[in-house]
Amino acid sequence: MLKKIFEKNILYNFLSLLSVFSGFVFIVLLGRKFGAGRETDVYFLSVVIINYLGYFVQSVWEAFTPYYAEIKIKNSFKSYKLFSLLLNYLILTAFVLIGFYFLITYLFNFSFITEDLKNFLNVFIFYLLFQNVLFLNKTILNLEHYYASFYIVDIFVFWVNIITVIFFVTNDLIFIAYSTIFATFIANIWQFYLIFGKIGIRYYFSFDIYEIKDIVKNSFKLKLGSFFIGIKDIVIASVLTSFGSGIYSLYSYSNKFLGVILQIVNAPIVNVFAAKSTHLIVQNRFEKSLILMKEVLGKTVILYISSIAVTYYLIPFIIEILFSSKFTQNDILIIQRIFFIMSFYYFCTILYSPIGRILTILKRFNFLVFSDFIFTAVLLILLKFIPFTDIYTLLYFLILSHIFLTLIIFVYFFNLVNNFKKSFTYV
Repeated sequence: MLKKIFEKNILYNFLSLLSVFSGFVFIVLLGRKFGAGRETDVYFLSVVIINYLGYFVQSVWEAFTPYYAEIKIKNSFKSYKLFSLLLNYLILTAFVLIGFYFLITYLFNFSFITEDLKNFLNVFIFYLLFQNVLFLNKTILNLEHYYASFYIVDIFVFWVNIITVIFFVTNDLIFIAYSTIFATFIANIWQFYLIFGKIGIRYYFSFDIYEIKDIVKNSFKLKLGSFFIGIKDIVIASVLTSFGSGIYSLYSYSNKFLGVILQIVNAPIVNVFAAKSTHLIVQNRFEKSLILMKEVLGKTVILYISSIAVTYYLIPFIIEILFSSKFTQNDILIIQRIFFIMSFYYFCTILYSPIGRILTILKRFNFLVFSDFIFTAVLLILLKFIPFTDIYTLLYFLILSHIFLTLIIFVYFFNLVNNFKKSFTYV
């Protein structure tokens, strides 16, 4: 039994590593093709915009995991119908947002949306639909213990994009928009094969809002926090693009290095932890989930710190080898410095990530919204009242705001745990 669990964990870690490696290869090829300039700014800004619009789509369904687990214990038929309802509303919301995008960009001109960015987004905007179907299906398959599928779809999409960059992209990014949409659509079809074919979930064409009103309400609360957090990405994008072409790309490449580390040391461990904790808490075994959380934090903190230390010193060599002569020595130093500063930001993410998952399972959505609002408020106050003239001061403000958010989450969570212990009441 232990041998099988160990072998499965190795498989998940390998798939996570392969997914991260594939995404990194794509970014490397993009960098070798364009360096840090107008084209890469367009791509990274488009991803930020799509991700931010995605919060609106996810506000329909993201809080459904504890409901799904609870309902399935009592009646699997109702849990399957729940999936169909959420899928239908997800698709409807995505189409409404796509239409809204074309209406707004037709009626108004925005300074940060250049002609190149608009041309790319006019195609890439349809990725909004397929990306969020991918996210919903990932969550369902994870709850149904199809953990490997979480990474396989990402690997497939990345490699289609890699092939596109190698053979089709010359001076125009538009092929990447088409390839991303096509690959994600194929991944959706495979996910539906697992959901409807293997698991046996039946599809229902229904829009009965009464059955999911609590989920939608709590999902909106949950994503309201993401709306606040997402303002950070919009602010950074608007400020850094004002510093000149390529600066935002240098920041994005630094974040890609950190994203690789997070995906390797945090994502696979926390994803499995979230699925296990959902079932433990539904079964009134809250204390067991706390023990599991301590184990997760112990692993992720050690792995993260050691990975940051090694990567920091290897960045100049990695960039010179992978990106050839597309980056100057000054560009490399900027990437390395941003990497070091932002490593403190993501260390906070490592610390509260499993706690955030437990709070979501316990449906503490009001607090999660409040904490994210506080983060955004602190950041905007710092930006408003303290003048800054360089990218590094902006990043220091970002870290201070995130540390404050982390402290709030820890204080609230420990108070919550103490109350549970005193009352002997477990959710």
